[in-house]
Amino acid sequence: MKSTTIPKTDVKPTTMKLSMKEKISYGYGDLASNFVWGMATSYLLFFYTDIFGISAAAVGTLFLITRIWDALNDPIMGIIVDRTKSKHGKARPYLLYLAVPFGILSILTFITPNFSDVGKLIYAYVTYTLLGMIYTGINLPYGALMPMMTRDSVEKGQLSSFRAMGRSIGAIIVAALTLPLANLLGQGNQQLGFPLVMTIYSIIGVILFLITFKNCKERVTQTIKQEVAPKVKHSIRDMFKNKPWVIVALNSLLWFTRLGLMNGVLIYYVNYVLDKPGMVPFYLTLLNIANLVGGAIAPFLLKRLGNKISSVSMYTIVVVLLISLYFVEGSSPIIFATLFFFANVLIGFGDPANLTMLGDAIDYQEWKFGHRVEGLLYSAYSFATKFGVAIGSAFVAYALGWAGYNPDALTDQAINMIRILMFGAPIILTALQIVVLAFYKLDQKHEQIAKELAERTV
Repeated sequence: MKSTTIPKTDVKPTTMKLSMKEKISYGYGDLASNFVWGMATSYLLFFYTDIFGISAAAVGTLFLITRIWDALNDPIMGIIVDRTKSKHGKARPYLLYLAVPFGILSILTFITPNFSDVGKLIYAYVTYTLLGMIYTGINLPYGALMPMMTRDSVEKGQLSSFRAMGRSIGAIIVAALTLPLANLLGQGNQQLGFPLVMTIYSIIGVILFLITFKNCKERVTQTIKQEVAPKVKHSIRDMFKNKPWVIVALNSLLWFTRLGLMNGVLIYYVNYVLDKPGMVPFYLTLLNIANLVGGAIAPFLLKRLGNKISSVSMYTIVVVLLISLYFVEGSSPIIFATLFFFANVLIGFGDPANLTMLGDAIDYQEWKFGHRVEGLLYSAYSFATKFGVAIGSAFVAYALGWAGYNPDALTDQAINMIRILMFGAPIILTALQIVVLAFYKLDQKHEQIAKELAERTV
């Protein structure tokens, strides 16, 4: 296939090998995000209802409205990144200038002012909405930074792996330490303990974001001195003509739908099917450790097998393991936990693979259509991931409601629905990922595309 005539790009070492320092520093960005955002996703519902004193129904509406608004902000922020021109580049400035506001809003979100019920709800809407907007403002440029650092698929795979490991480490720390630290620092008063814990996490997060800014460099740029930047509608049109990107977006939508579904139903499954409420923290921690291991092995498999073959192979094994888990369920806790761990290792592998393919799809966009729009393509991908989590989480709630779920009077129908949500739906979603990835052909072409892009000099 011949590419269209495109403007020449600058001569920078866009395929150079990145230092370990730079790769680790990139991973710090998602570690920083999950110190803060992990608190919001894991504990904010509990904080609002049990500590701040807002009704569960009001919090549910709050989450729905703010998440829709947050998702709508993604494409806007992506366009802003693509049109940013500064001495620090296109994406890096937002890590520098928004790190401190992100930390401050994180602390404010977990403060409990003595307001009326209406005042508390207004305060929650304002702080959580602003936190989501600042999160989009710093995390979306952070994600768009990766394909700006290198064109090399192997290097992008390693950057994606360090990002996934950073996210998992943050999730493990937040899951394991938050409640003990809140009780310790607040001396039993969680209204005091939670903001103190959030202050610690925020300070660490700000420092980590600044390290990412300092050590990660934008090398892949496009010279458009003699050309007007493309109109937004044209960039969006070309994005949907970018077949590799469409495949990556669909694959990621399925991946994050399964994430929202399995994370949402896991507590119910351990509580009511395994009948081991005390094991909930164990399985949550095991899940995050498995994802960490999956992120760690990703670079080796991606380098040796490529994105498509490694992903399809991993997901095929995941289907087998999920089917095995359904039948092993009550027979052996050790075998069940082992299979659960390995299934989630392979599922965790999928996230860095998705991000690596996304980086290659951004290169394809530039090669095919003549414009490099990391912000737009990453923001649309981010929208798909958020939409996927929302679908998965909502499906759990609707399915349990349809099955007549009542924690005080569980029926066989409700128990069977929990099993279906835990295994049946994820098996279907994983099989669909395999089908979608069968159409991904960029692995064979990307090396030549990167070479052609590198040869387009000023």
